[in-house]
Amino acid sequence: MKIQSINLKSLALFFISITALLSCSDNTADLPEENNTVFNELLGTWLIQSSSVNGTPVNSASFDCLKTSVAKFTATNYELNYRKKGTGAFASGCAVTQQFSGTYEVNQNGVVDLNSSRGITAEIKEGKLIITTEEGSNKQVDTFINEKDIVNTVLDTDNGTSTGGGTTNPPVETEEFKNLKEKLQGKWGLNSFEINGEAITLSSCRATSFIEFKDQNNKIFIFQSKATFTQGDLRKYGIGIGGSGIQSVKATKSTSNGENSDKVTFDTDASCKFKKESTRVFEHVSGDVLRIKTRSIEFKLVNDTTIELTFKNSDTNTEGKQIYKKL
Repeated sequence: MKIQSINLKSLALFFISITALLSCSDNTADLPEENNTVFNELLGTWLIQSSSVNGTPVNSASFDCLKTSVAKFTATNYELNYRKKGTGAFASGCAVTQQFSGTYEVNQNGVVDLNSSRGITAEIKEGKLIITTEEGSNKQVDTFINEKDIVNTVLDTDNGTSTGGGTTNPPVETEEFKNLKEKLQGKWGLNSFEINGEAITLSSCRATSFIEFKDQNNKIFIFQSKATFTQGDLRKYGIGIGGSGIQSVKATKSTSNGENSDKVTFDTDASCKFKKESTRVFEHVSGDVLRIKTRSIEFKLVNDTTIELTFKNSDTNTEGKQIYKKL
């Protein structure tokens, strides 16, 4: 069912305290001391990571239904869609759908009242969205992670699900591998994106993301872009924050780890305020399939104009698919 929107006050400022960007290595910063910079950490699409009732994790059958649950926040409105395991005659399927929507506000303690009649509240803790539902004696706590963080986590870290080796020796240059690399040369633009079967809307910035194979070496260049960034993004890449607030951020940081490298750019004056450029080493799996070394990301050449990227992330109970088209 859909809960009627409730007219609430304008969205309260959420996390106001940011002041200075500390330069490290090749960082650059242009940070005036003015206030009123607002980073709304709620913005975006959130996918469920875990769920518990009265402190006990739900069983795997229940979570198989819950894992397609989604929360979405704009600057003023939210949508919360749950899919749950049925009971009685419907116990064999995911028969229950609950939908909540409306405007929202953040109180001084950082808690969001989503639906008071059902006891539904939300808050951000350590970069994750915690939604709590209290009905009678039952207290359900659901942890969500932002879709952007799911993708970045898969790219940035070895989550233990990869079957690729950790050696830096180059892959065997079979004729099959050479032919595949030849077909993959050039740029491929992001065309569609889904996580746990949920389609992720491509913003104008996200749609500029692409991958590039060049020079027939065993590296792939990955460009990711998004319209906004949060305090969590700054912290993740080692950018210091604190104090009374800032109005603009201009910062760049580059890092490398062996043959892999990353460059992130934050710019509040740009139309796409966050950009990330990554280089990763790949290896041949078989046929038309490549894998990012030591990571659970695979690229399959579907045809001459289409690449399918798939990934799994055991840390966040998620799997996803991206489709790239030849540019």
